[in-house]
Amino acid sequence: MIKTRQLRKNLLPQLNAVSVLWLLHRLTGVALAVYLVPHFITINDSRWGPEIFNEALNWFQGSLIITAEFVIVLAVAFHGINGLRIIAMDFFDLSQRQKWLLGLVLAACGAVFLCASFWFVPRILEPL
Repeated sequence: MIKTRQLRKNLLPQLNAVSVLWLLHRLTGVALAVYLVPHFITINDSRWGPEIFNEALNWFQGSLIITAEFVIVLAVAFHGINGLRIIAMDFFDLSQRQKWLLGLVLAACGAVFLCASFWFVPRILEPL
């Protein structure tokens, strides 16, 4: 019991909404950077002719890949919107408005999620 408390105290000293946003911002940034590698490889396939490029694009028609695209759209939206929050705090001295800005980020991301859901969910659920 004591070791668990010490771990919580040492590992999660500032667990609040802002630190969670900070962590999510870093994770989405890394995930998007990792995503760029296969994206560039696929785009590079177009240099080898339309047959190879079309073969690569056909691979992206599965529901697992469409689900991954949905997650990428959400990651881009969150990363961009949260980046705007960070810019607003830095350049317009809005650090005292953390909760208000957090609400804006969550509302905007929720709107993107709903709009993207109308596009992606039917494509994910359609039979092959």
